[in-house]
Order: sequence, then C-alpha cells, then structure tokens
Amino acid sequence: MGNASNSESGYALDMRSVSKRFPGTLAVDKVDFQVRAGEVHALMGENGAGKSTLMKMLAGLFNDYTGEIYINGEKRELHSPMLSKEYGVGMVYQELSVARSISIYENLLVGRLPKKNALFIDKKKAIEESKKLLARVGLSNLDPTINVSEISQCDAQLVEIAKVLGNEPKILVLDEPTSALSSEEVQRLFTIVRNLKEQGLAIVYISHHLAEIFEIADMVTVMRDGKKVDCCPIAETNTEKLVASMVGKSVGNLYEAHESSAESEEMLRVEDFTRWGFFHHVNFQLKKGEVLAICGLAGAGRSEIARGLTGIDKINGGKIFMHGKEIEVKNLGDSIRKGIGYLTEDRKVYGLALRQSVGDNISSCIINKGGKGILYNEKNLQKIINEKINEMEVYPADPDRLVNSFSGGNQQKVLMAKWLAAGVDVLILDEPTRGVDIGAKQTIHEVVRNYVSQGHSCILLSSDLPEVSGLADRAIILREGHVIGEIPKAGINENSLLIAANGEGEYVSCQK
Repeated sequence: MGNASNSESGYALDMRSVSKRFPGTLAVDKVDFQVRAGEVHALMGENGAGKSTLMKMLAGLFNDYTGEIYINGEKRELHSPMLSKEYGVGMVYQELSVARSISIYENLLVGRLPKKNALFIDKKKAIEESKKLLARVGLSNLDPTINVSEISQCDAQLVEIAKVLGNEPKILVLDEPTSALSSEEVQRLFTIVRNLKEQGLAIVYISHHLAEIFEIADMVTVMRDGKKVDCCPIAETNTEKLVASMVGKSVGNLYEAHESSAESEEMLRVEDFTRWGFFHHVNFQLKKGEVLAICGLAGAGRSEIARGLTGIDKINGGKIFMHGKEIEVKNLGDSIRKGIGYLTEDRKVYGLALRQSVGDNISSCIINKGGKGILYNEKNLQKIINEKINEMEVYPADPDRLVNSFSGGNQQKVLMAKWLAAGVDVLILDEPTRGVDIGAKQTIHEVVRNYVSQGHSCILLSSDLPEVSGLADRAIILREGHVIGEIPKAGINENSLLIAANGEGEYVSCQK
C-alpha cells in the first residue's frame, strides 16, 4: 500500500525507476512515467525504444520487472494480466483481439457473460449491457447480435475499446489505435478519446503519427534505447524537437521530394482490369524507374488491384503486360517469376512467417537460388540475406533470430528485405511504413528511391499523404473501383490528393 505522499501526487499512474531486462539487452532502463487522471499522455519513440515493453509491464505480462508502480497512489505488483486488469489498467493493442466469427455482445462480455442459471446465458441482459458499452464509444446504433465480421475496421476498433471499458479501467492504453483507419474514422476515434478524458480516465496514447499527437495529447514522453529522454506538455514542443528526441539527431524534412528516376520505357501496363464489385475497367501504365501512387479513400479498391495483379485474387477480365508482352498471372509464385512482387499491408498475417528466422523469411522468395540442380549451397543464399539485412538496417543484424522477437519497425524492414531479395522488376508497396517509427520510415523511403534508380519500378499504395507527395512521380486516383483522374508529379500535394480522392478538383476528369 502507498503512503500519504503517494496518494497526494495526483497521478493515476506513477511508474518509478522501472526496468526490464531480456537476455542480452536492457529493454527499459530506470524509466519514470506519470499520467494524471483526465489527461491524454502520448508515448513516443522509434521501434525498439522500449515503449511496448514499458506498457507490457503495466499490462502485467512480466513478473520480473524492477522498480515501483503506483495506481491512484497505491503501490501495486503487476505480475499478471489478471492483477493488472483488477487494479484498473485497460490495454487496447494494435492487433485487435476481437473474434470476428462471433457476435459483438459475445466479444464485449467475454469471460463475464451474465447467466440465468448455471447452464444458460441471459442473452437479454447481455444485449442490454452491450448496448451501454457501445454507447460509450459512439456506437449506439450498432446491433450487438451481429458478428464482428459484418462491421468495419473502425467499428471493430471501437468495439475493442468498449470491451476494455467494460472492466471499468482507470488507465487506458491505446497502442497505435489509428493504424488501419481513414482520416474520417480517426476523427471519430478522437471524439471518443476526448469523451473518455472528460470522464476522468488517464489515457496513454502510443502513435508514430506526429500530427495525431499534436491534435489529441496533453503531454508527451519520448523514449530512446530503453531510456526516457524527454517529457513535456505538448504545447511546449514541435515536430522537429520530437523527431530529434526520438532519433537522437535532427533528420530534416522526412518527406522531401526526390528527383524522379522515371524513363520513357514502359515497364507494366494494365488494360480493362476488372474484378466485379471491387474495381472495374482499370487502365494505367507504369514506366521504368517510376514510383506510381494509386490513391483513393478507404474502400476505393487499391489493395484489391494489387492482389489481382499478383494472382492472389482471381480477376474477371483485363490484360497485364510486362515489357510490352502480355502475361497471365496464376498465383503469387507465378507473379514473382514474372517480375511482380507485393509487399502486403498486413505483415503479421500475410507478409512474414513470425516463428521463423530473419534469414528464412528473406530467402523465402529465392530459395531456388541456393544451388544448382539437386545440389544446395547455403552460402549463395547467406550472402544475399546479409546484404539485405545491412541494406535495410535491420537491428539486431542477426539472420538466425526469430522474426517475432523484433520490434514492429524491424519486422517491416525484414519484409522489405525479403522483397528486395526477390529481385522483381515491379514492387507493389501496400502501406509500406504503416505503424513504423521515423527512423525506419526514412530507411524505407531511401531504399525505395535507390530501388527505382536502378531501373526497377514501384506502385505505391499509401494512406500517408505526405509520403505519397514525397515519393511519387505520378498518382492515379481511384474512387469506388474506377480510375477518375491522374495527377502529374508537379501537382501532387496533400490538398490535391484529398480533393481528387473525394471526386473533385482539376485532376478529376473521368468520374464514372
């Protein structure tokens, strides 16, 4: 139990000199972290800085941390998730834990469904309780009996928050809550966060989006290499100071436009490309050395086009040409052989084998290069693996380390390394920097520029408009599955992209 001075500190959460060591590394090194009730406190830092480990301590996932944790002035030993929840900590992780195949009310009340007797669930009471929780996150009109699979990603995110709120937490941790949301959905989430703040919750907000931090946070703490390096009111800092704190140096303009490498030679062309219900009669051309952005609002069909081009989804019509010759793509393996790769937006489900090593992941597309005929020579692959690890600045640079032991940013670097190793002519990048830190984002951008300067081409699918403005040589605008216009390099900026994506502006010429 805490003494009087603890309860008078005014902090809902007070972590004092907490540390956590893993074999070979001190992940969190004597960090102090305090959050007041009714405050949104942003926690920032590069991937691997120690943010997630610090929050996992709070969530009760480690029983061997050192230091002291006070919740509302009471000293607590958070050595299990059950204890953490009992003492008032609620965690909403980046990867949602809602089960898509069951109803919303079953998700909201999992483990505590009301019962009529020992055998039967009181469904009426469960629905009533669920409606109250949904109302707290602005989802009063949602039917609690439908499955989560029938609602949008944004609503699923809010259902996850409602589920955590059902345990009446005093401290709410939101880990990258907007990583899969459109700009309109982000504003919906912010309204909910502000309401929860007014209700007196202490909110820890983890995000790599600097604009979000300045819009929603009251305080900001920055971590680097396991240590706290800065803490101040958000009004007393700016973008440049935060970035410099995170990476340890000034990085200049992250999205500075690059000089185009595009040539006149055609690399890829699609004609009348169609998958009914997703995209229709799409036509575009990709030049050698070009970064072509395909832009549009959520649901416009960007990822579906990428999946159709690489044979993951079957198309209903249209033609694909590589180097002027028509090709048929049967599946992803066939796509790679014909020179088209696809870096998926979902690295953990479709992009990486998390329980395999870095080396196995990087070499997964080029295993045939390990030898000649029936003879296998691991050295051939090892050279490529090491080259790509160094090129992507994967840390730690250990090809034998399991991918699931790396931070999110380094996992994304491994995924990028895998596709660089594949040696394809055209690389489709679907949200290549979503959820990664400033340093990893810089590395990925530089690698993309180098990649196209060597005569390869990229198709960029990104919701990060400054990223599109900085990287793209040209942008085509997609709306409801149709190409409605094209923006040349000189015309690409955040405003023109947003206006065009909404079906308006000078570059929208052929809306269907």
